[in-house]
Amino acid sequence: MAGLEMRRVVDEDEGVRPAPANRNAAWDWDRMCAYYTNKIVRIQDANLGYLYWGIVSLILIYIQVVVFHIEGRHSFQEPGIGAVITKFQAKAFGTDGKAFDAPDLRHPIIEPSGAFITTRRITVKGQTLGDCVDRDNPDPCPCGKGRGVCDTEQNQCVVRGWCPSIGEQNVANPPAGAVVENITGIEKAVLKITAGIGFPSIGAKFHVAGSMEDSSQLHKHITVKEILDLSDPPVKLEDVYEKGCIIAVNFFWNCDLTWVNECEPLLSVKRVDDGTGFSQKRARKRRENGVDLRDATYMYGLRFIVDSSGIGRQVSLVPIVIQIGSCLALVQIASKAADFLMLNMYDKERSNAYYRLKVKETQDYADLQERIHLIQEQKARAQADISSGVVRSGTAGESVAFGLGAGGRGAMSSVLRGRNTGARGSSG
Repeated sequence: MAGLEMRRVVDEDEGVRPAPANRNAAWDWDRMCAYYTNKIVRIQDANLGYLYWGIVSLILIYIQVVVFHIEGRHSFQEPGIGAVITKFQAKAFGTDGKAFDAPDLRHPIIEPSGAFITTRRITVKGQTLGDCVDRDNPDPCPCGKGRGVCDTEQNQCVVRGWCPSIGEQNVANPPAGAVVENITGIEKAVLKITAGIGFPSIGAKFHVAGSMEDSSQLHKHITVKEILDLSDPPVKLEDVYEKGCIIAVNFFWNCDLTWVNECEPLLSVKRVDDGTGFSQKRARKRRENGVDLRDATYMYGLRFIVDSSGIGRQVSLVPIVIQIGSCLALVQIASKAADFLMLNMYDKERSNAYYRLKVKETQDYADLQERIHLIQEQKARAQADISSGVVRSGTAGESVAFGLGAGGRGAMSSVLRGRNTGARGSSG
């Protein structure tokens, strides 16, 4: 029996090159490795061109100025690991003529990331264990169970502690017997600061501030007065003498190590205590005649916090490619804006004309999948008729319609045709 074939439901795609007759279609490399590209419609409209190229120009300026020049995102960036060492030298004097040197003024004596320099201290000597109001952690009445006894005159709870107590509550009016020492000459005290930073992924060099020629060496030998003058805003020692203050000294590194493996920091000095001052309390215990005693000292002074931090950069191909990709993605905004203007902002007649140029609408093939089973049923009935002898094999399919039926595609039905041309003539 001659083989049967069914006409394709859908025509050949437009623009698809037919396979050459003398070439095996299964190994047609032109088809297998075909390249697909977008078709471009050139709209000759100056307004659309102004909008498109204006947005593209803004995007290019943004990438060049902001991304590359200001933010440096074309470079590999790494936070540095900083280190500082602060040394202190001083000679100061009390109002009673007592002399103070660095170990007397700096607490603690060793503190690499800064220094505390005493300007005023209040000492209560010979404290003993007893019951009194705790001036460090005052507890107002009523005291409650297990929280001491209420002192009605002071409206504070009397608890077990070192008496007489000294703390934030009464440091301005210390108890009787307290020793108040005001220290002068602090402005001439010298800080020797060594600061550096390293970027492990950008070379193995550790950069030290002041190592380059013509760089500032001020931080290596700077007085307290000079640091206070550099503060933003400037700080006068007499204004912070009694309550102290906190001064942050920061070495900021912004190093471009693409071509030169050298870098120097920017020095920033700023008061950060908001006018509240700074103090710390220290205590020294001793035992005399079988009695435990304690000397409590409240110290006000200048707290210097020194830090070294920053970013190292080096131009790298990877971030450059990423930023170029971002630029190409942003350019799509210009196309979307021009399309929106073209299809929505013009008058209806002009917008419809542009729509027909931009959009190519196809026929509705939504019901094709639903009609496939009809073809299978028609084919099964035809095979049954041939087997039963109702239809001769030579003319089988001559009068049997296959396909989607009327209206399935262009109101035409597909017809199963036999290959035997002689049978076609006999059926007439």
